[in-house]
Amino acid sequence: MNFEKYNLSSWALGHQQLVSFLLLIIMVAGCLSFTSLSRDEDPAFTIKTAIISADWPGASPEEMVNLVADPIEKTVQELRWFDSVDSQTRAGHTEVTVNLLDATPPAEVKPSWQELRKKMRDIAATLPDSVGEPVVNDEYDATYGTIYGITADGFSNAELRDITDRIQRELRTVKDIGRTVQLGIQHEQIVLSFSARQLSTMGISPDDIMSALRKNNAVTPSGSLRTLNDRVSIDVSGTSLTEGSLKHISLRSGDRTLPLTDIVSITRKPPQTPEPVFHVNGQPAQGIAIAMLPGGNMLEFGPALDQKLEQIKATLPHGITVSKIANQPAIVDEAVDGFLHVLMEAIVIVMAVSFVSLGLRAGLVVAVAIPIVLALTFTGMELAGIGLQRISLGALIIALGLLVDDAMITIESMVSHLEKGEPLRKAASSAFVKTAFPMLTGTLVMIAGFIPVGFAKSMAGEYCYSLFAVIFISLLSSWVVAVLFSPISGVWLLAGAKLHKHDENRKGRLSRAYESLLSFSLRHRLAITVSSVLLFGLSVWSSQWLKSEFFPASDRPELLISMTLPENTTQQATESLTKRLEQILDKEDGVQSYSSYIGTGAVRFYLPMDVLSDAENISQLVVVAKDLDTRKALQAKLTGILHDQFSDIVTRISPLELGPPVGWPLKYRVTGPDFNQTRIYARQLSAILSKDPRVTGLNMTAGDPQRAVNIHIDQTAAGMVGLTSERIADTLNMFYSGVQVTELREGNRRTEVILQASEADRNNLAGLEGTLITSESGARVPLSQVGSFSWGLKNPEIQRRNRESSVTIQADVTNGQNVDNVGKELLPRIEEFREKMPTGYNVSVSGASEESDKGNDSLMSVLPVTIIVMLGVMMIQLQSYSRVILATLMAPFGFIGVVAALLPTGTPLGFVALLGVIALSGMIIRNAIILISEVDENLKLGLANNESIVNAAKHRARPIMLTACAAIFGMIPIARQVFWGPMAFAIIGGLVAATFFTLTLLPALLSFLLDHESRRTEEIQ
Repeated sequence: MNFEKYNLSSWALGHQQLVSFLLLIIMVAGCLSFTSLSRDEDPAFTIKTAIISADWPGASPEEMVNLVADPIEKTVQELRWFDSVDSQTRAGHTEVTVNLLDATPPAEVKPSWQELRKKMRDIAATLPDSVGEPVVNDEYDATYGTIYGITADGFSNAELRDITDRIQRELRTVKDIGRTVQLGIQHEQIVLSFSARQLSTMGISPDDIMSALRKNNAVTPSGSLRTLNDRVSIDVSGTSLTEGSLKHISLRSGDRTLPLTDIVSITRKPPQTPEPVFHVNGQPAQGIAIAMLPGGNMLEFGPALDQKLEQIKATLPHGITVSKIANQPAIVDEAVDGFLHVLMEAIVIVMAVSFVSLGLRAGLVVAVAIPIVLALTFTGMELAGIGLQRISLGALIIALGLLVDDAMITIESMVSHLEKGEPLRKAASSAFVKTAFPMLTGTLVMIAGFIPVGFAKSMAGEYCYSLFAVIFISLLSSWVVAVLFSPISGVWLLAGAKLHKHDENRKGRLSRAYESLLSFSLRHRLAITVSSVLLFGLSVWSSQWLKSEFFPASDRPELLISMTLPENTTQQATESLTKRLEQILDKEDGVQSYSSYIGTGAVRFYLPMDVLSDAENISQLVVVAKDLDTRKALQAKLTGILHDQFSDIVTRISPLELGPPVGWPLKYRVTGPDFNQTRIYARQLSAILSKDPRVTGLNMTAGDPQRAVNIHIDQTAAGMVGLTSERIADTLNMFYSGVQVTELREGNRRTEVILQASEADRNNLAGLEGTLITSESGARVPLSQVGSFSWGLKNPEIQRRNRESSVTIQADVTNGQNVDNVGKELLPRIEEFREKMPTGYNVSVSGASEESDKGNDSLMSVLPVTIIVMLGVMMIQLQSYSRVILATLMAPFGFIGVVAALLPTGTPLGFVALLGVIALSGMIIRNAIILISEVDENLKLGLANNESIVNAAKHRARPIMLTACAAIFGMIPIARQVFWGPMAFAIIGGLVAATFFTLTLLPALLSFLLDHESRRTEEIQ
């Protein structure tokens, strides 16, 4: 290609006013884009999970599994992107969790849920009559970043609920507000309690009470009267019950009329099956959780909410306190400000490297390129819909060390030509001819190194996608700036500069030292090659001691404390135990605030959360520490407290996660055809794992069986007295659990009226056999006359995965232990146990290992594409198989530095560090391409082999070291970051080693190659 003809630098110098106007537009567009970019703490990613729930009152867990859960699971497996289905089934209720493949494109998730809804509508007709259509919750990933806790002093539960409704209603007027849900709302019931013995003596049956209540609460049209001119409505009073009017209802018993209050006691209280409870700093509370609409500006939405709330607070009665439990806008603001501060540090460091290495004027040319590239990048981010968040800001910092490479190469080439005495404009344009295409090739190779990040089909890949996008935009922008704007700024800033002509005698100590090292490398090229290969082999061998992890823990101050009691525990017992922990937290100085969710898990206030399902036996506390250091100390202290004082239950304390949620890091899923046998195998495996002292918090998702009484009805005897199993079950349900008779219509709410036996009758299990059942003829028959009784155990919950019985063993590791390392060492024991299991039963590894494998596999699956793109770009530039292979072979030697940086510091080689290693290969190959290209140019000029290598290496040494220093020092600010630290260490160590090997090993290998080619040429001739 004739680069003189298409010299963009020469064109820019000839149209300086046009180019400067274009530059002005770019800067203005960049500033406007920066101010309008959305701000978030973390990038959004699609949680590919939906929840299906179905109810069949009265059905046993086994009936629910066979007739409800199994048909649903079978239908779900027909989804196009189906991955797995899990179900938790209790008596009368099943909850089915549908997981799509990790590789499911985000755009296909919503259509998949629409298809799922359609399938559930279709299947509803095949389910038992009283089941109805299964309910699909496809908003499982809704994130409620702002949570308000509302506590009251001197107000009833109903009054506080009215206030909560009002606050929620007024907050709904705020712009960009999305879903809002209320927390801790306790509905009430009007309970009519009767004494079975008293009813029997009065000659009244529960059916009489139900009939009287329903007749007095029926909404029945009473007609309207029409005249010639108008219509007059006719209203009959007394057709709508109130709590007060219940006391005036009377029942007939023979010749007597009895007031309802003589037959039953009337009380208002919470339902017998409790609803989840919400506490704020140990006080009972109600809450409002708020999600922002997609696309809203978090930094504008937060202040708007606060402003509206202050207006609402001014109108609230005395005694009502509204506190903010979760404040995502403030966290986002703090996180973005922190990253911008780190970004500014990186900019200053890169500029300092430029000034120190190139001098004031030449360094200023590189420094000027930085804001131009950033302006182009911000504009590109705005067009691509990428906001400022953890990943994109980290990508900007990583890009900083790379985007100055092209400007440095351009200005260094320009200075070299000026030192040779060339005119300023010619020196500025000549850089394009010699370096533009190799720079573009190198830039494309570096971008190709990030392809696995951009196209990895997994949640982890989606989470990190903006890393690829920002690197892509910024590096292409840097090449454009280097060939269009840097020559102009170089002409402007270097005009009048006193640059001495190139003098071999005016060499610095570093130049002389490198020349000696280069000469040594070429003289002892075999020794250099062998020693380098041995070092690489040593690093590969040493890598077995590297720690590994999926994603690090978040640097947010929250701690999650989960408590799981035995399966049959009541919510009252769970709340009592939670209050014990709350009393401990009240005395801890490091705790800023905390909230408790009893009977459920914490609402999703942070996207990468492992959300718990509702259950009476669980509670979860969100503890906010004063800062990160306090959080770490608090976690260690509370771990000891939980171990000592709550050892009889399953507890876990953990910080929030980064990346896709995992939950318990160690998970082993035991599956098989029979649930009871599966649980036995799970218990055996659990006993094996418990012998490892590094494993802590070991528990199983399936609890022990609970007590049950089985009533065997003699159908013949029951038929003779006019009873059926259905009537017996209905009576017992009404007696012990209560049945809804009617409802009170109170304003915009409906309050159920429940009829049940008195507490004394319900708690008297000995009286179960004597329970009187009223037949349709009115006869009262003792239950023992038609049934026999046996006590036993039953499964309170049946768990399945992909239509097989499943029990998961969960555990954590002791403080200081690496999850992946412990998991790898446990694997032989797992394999040994699996081999002893009969056919049909299996153990699979889940948890952090499974998620890590998904993420890493998604990277590896795209790696061939990366290699093909890299090789293609290199072949276009080098047009030689041998040179392409040589450039590619340089990439692995960066791993020596990666191991040398990670191993001594204990930094894990996790998903993020692996991204750095893959991207590092592109940086290494880029430098190799530029050096090889210059050697080939020297050969075309007629120089000898070694002379071509020496001249190219000496000429490229300074820009290679300068760009490496810029990248290395630019990584220092993010090396302190929890998330980016592993990548920063990997790139720093890798670039140090790669730079050394590029300047020593590569010349030695080139010497071998050129000598081989020379011999072949001589043989041919």
